[in-house]
Amino acid sequence: MVTKTSIVEIVKAVQARHGDDCRPIYELVLFVHPDKEMVSPSGKALGWPDTGGSYTPGFYYDIEDAIAALNENACDIREAVYNAAFLICRFPGIYDEVGPERRMYFVWNADKEGYFQTEEPEIFRHITY
Repeated sequence: MVTKTSIVEIVKAVQARHGDDCRPIYELVLFVHPDKEMVSPSGKALGWPDTGGSYTPGFYYDIEDAIAALNENACDIREAVYNAAFLICRFPGIYDEVGPERRMYFVWNADKEGYFQTEEPEIFRHITY
């Protein structure tokens, strides 16, 4: 599972190459279906996630703040429909494709009323954001 520490290490490595001005953002991406797979009209599984509706309520400059927003369901970002989320570490520029090494996966926990990290489903492993 990707950890906050592993993402921070990646950020340090990128900043060592590109300078401290290469500051990441931690984007929150919410979606409805955490484990649904796209299927063809004939019913064949296609190997791509069918996340349903998705929503990006915002970003943070600090990874701790981003995780806290998910854990606390800040400003009711769940909106009663979004059951999973990615916290994505994104660097400045165009087409900064983020694979599994720079993102954390969270699912909604109704008892705690927040999103909490868990292992990313295999169906997302070949997806970049």
